[in-house]
Parts: sequence; structure tokens; C-alpha cells
Amino acid sequence: MTKRKFNWFLLLRFAGIVLFIVVLSRTNLGELWDWMKEVDRTYLLLAILFQFLVLIFKAWRWYILNEKGFNLRDLRRRSGEFFEGYAIGVITPGRVGELMKAGHAGTRTGILGTGLRVIAERGMDLSIFIVIGGIAVSQGMLPGVGPLWGWLILLAGLSGMIFTFLILLSPAIVRAAEWLMKWIRLLGRDKSLEFEHRGWTNVTAFLGWSLLSNLSYFFCCYFLAVGVGIDLSFVGISGGVATAGVVNTIPVSIMGLGTRELTFLYIFRAFPQAQVMAFSGLVFLVAQIGGGLISLVLGQLLLWKTK
Repeated sequence: MTKRKFNWFLLLRFAGIVLFIVVLSRTNLGELWDWMKEVDRTYLLLAILFQFLVLIFKAWRWYILNEKGFNLRDLRRRSGEFFEGYAIGVITPGRVGELMKAGHAGTRTGILGTGLRVIAERGMDLSIFIVIGGIAVSQGMLPGVGPLWGWLILLAGLSGMIFTFLILLSPAIVRAAEWLMKWIRLLGRDKSLEFEHRGWTNVTAFLGWSLLSNLSYFFCCYFLAVGVGIDLSFVGISGGVATAGVVNTIPVSIMGLGTRELTFLYIFRAFPQAQVMAFSGLVFLVAQIGGGLISLVLGQLLLWKTK
């Protein structure tokens, strides 16, 4: 009788779901409700709508990164992978939950190959955040930072976007990744990554869905800010949100708690502290708790239907 190999990935998935529930249970929902009661209901509904669009656009982007053509079953499966990874990602430092999407590949070569696509996906999102932050700084919207730094930040973001294109388009990048993985013994010397390069049409679609999903997130945060009375332009709000998003990629806290608040308090210091904290709390409630809960339920449902 063949001994069945223990599936560590299933244990990781279970641990991630438990962690999400624990973090949610330790959140002071009463305080969040107090903040929520002060927001304009119309703007709140618009923010929820755009957060939902974030999830839909990013799920579709993950699908086109992994599949060619259209197949409903594959769309459900890939969407389930994305939603599960997103749910765990929003409550772990540095969004390490994104790596769970790679675990669904099964084999080591598949996991490592999918990992490159995860890097391209997250790299594009981070680069767009850096670009938006650079635009805001170049217009003098970050206190104490000169416009020249904004243009340098903008250049860094555009460079990051180009690098993500190269991951998807250039065989040389994949060969370099293979060499590095073999050198550190993540990949056997006789093995190759399961990675299929994409054409310009696919990469252009990838860029389009990336822009749509991230702009939807910025609109979500903009409506939350306006809803609590923070009277700034879309670029001003988005620049602050983008800066906080980049800071939150540093794995120092769960859900960005603390780092996001400090960043917002510094950038929006012209407004009362309680008002800024209300905005931060609503971002936490709508974009993280709300988006995470929706993703957790949809992810497990879709994966169960396509297992």
C-alpha cells in the first residue's frame, strides 16, 4: 500500500483561514461602527461598489495571466485561487498570502513558475502605487517633500512597470530566474520552470486590467475620504493612499495597522486627527475587512465547486 504524502499546502490554507477569523475577532468592530456612522451613506455605497470592482478586475487579471482563451470552469478555478490569496493577503504582513496562489500549481516547477507571475502581478500593483505617489509629490501634495523627488519616484514606478512586462515577455528574465533558483537549490539542475511567455496582446490586457483595478481602489478610498469630509482632490487623496500602500508592503504589522495611520496622519495633517482616523478606519473596514470577507467566501466556494 502506497503511503500518502502529507499535503503541507492544505495545512497552510487552513492556517490562513484560521488567522483571518482570529484577526477579525480581535478587531474592535464597535469603534469601527462609530466611525462608519459619521460617513455620508451615498459615498459609502460608492466606495463599496468600487471595492467590489477591484476584486472582479483582479480576479479576471489573474485568469488571463494563467489561461488562454475562455473556459468557464478555468475562470471559476482561477478566480477562486485569486480570492483565497487576496483574503489571506490582506491580513498578513507584506501580503504573503499572495504566495498561496502559487501553491495551487501542485508541482515544484509549477509553483515556482506561478511565483514569477505573482511577482509580475504584485510588481505591477506596487509600481502603479509608486507612480501615483510620484504624481502627488511632483504636485507638492506631500508635506516637506520637493517636487523633484516626485519625478524621481514617478521614474522608479515606471521602471517597475517595465520590469513586470519583461517578466512576462522576455525569455532572458526567466532563464536568469531559473539559474538563480538552481544556484540556491530551489530547482533541480535537470528541471525547467513551467512558465509560458505572453504576447503583446495579453500583456496589454494585463496592463489595462491592472490600471482599472488600481484606479477602482483609489476611487474607493477617495469616496471614503470625501464621505468623512476630507476635502482634497482625487490626486491628493490617491497620493496619500498610494504612499501608505507602499509603506504597508514592509512586513512590520498585520493589515497595515499602525503604519497606515501614521502615514495618513502625516500626509493629511491639515485635517483633525479624529477625522483622519475615521478615514483610516473606513479604509480598514471596507477595503480590508469587507474585501477580505467577500474574497474568503467566494474563494472557498469557487474552489470547492472546481476541486
